[in-house]
Amino acid sequence: MTLRTRIAILVACFTLFLATAPVVVLYTAGYRYNAKKQAIEKVGILFIRSRPEGATIWLNEEKRRERSPSRLRNLLPGTYTVTVGREGYVAWSKRLPVESERTTFAEGIVLFLDRASEPGDLSTLSDEERAQLSRTDPRRSTHQDETVATDGFELWVERADGSREVITRVGEEIVAVLPYPAGPYLLYQTAREVHAVERDGRDGRNDTVLASGTGMRGMTVDARGSVLHFKTEKDGVTVLNKRQLQ
Repeated sequence: MTLRTRIAILVACFTLFLATAPVVVLYTAGYRYNAKKQAIEKVGILFIRSRPEGATIWLNEEKRRERSPSRLRNLLPGTYTVTVGREGYVAWSKRLPVESERTTFAEGIVLFLDRASEPGDLSTLSDEERAQLSRTDPRRSTHQDETVATDGFELWVERADGSREVITRVGEEIVAVLPYPAGPYLLYQTAREVHAVERDGRDGRNDTVLASGTGMRGMTVDARGSVLHFKTEKDGVTVLNKRQLQ
């Protein structure tokens, strides 16, 4: 190999180093090229936790290899359609923003079992559950320093400091409300359905129908949030039903 050839190789290697070193440094520092904006931006993080754990995660309908709980790194800033699901459960979906150098949290995701209701047994209920089921004022429920309440068509949370957060408004009269003990959700009951509505108001609130029937009046849920019991009326007879949630 001649001296001229060696010098040419050395110059080529040095030029390649000068060209790639900034790219490597920027990549290591968390910068990525955003083709849509035609700009270099620093990435963000999306943290997802669900109950139960081990759920599959989709971003913009693309299945990820990670399972919940998981920290999805190196995401370009933007809004993502996040879907979390698991076989046998009702899927959760929401559009969430990811910002540069920040972490977006979606930690209060609850996946409810996709199960039909079945006959309940009053003898299996605890004293607290029985008291919930036969409350004299089913439209108000106090838990710790918050009260869940409704006027029949609007559902809200009252805090100890006097503030109020409206969670949802519905067209059918709400007859009973309860906080969900295993996540940031509220339960509300109409004459025909029991719903679980999440408190995370970003991009709207996921509202899941847990049970349906006729003449509903009264519901209770165990301390773990695993089993829902509710009353329905059929041919003038009150019937106790149960629905496995977790």
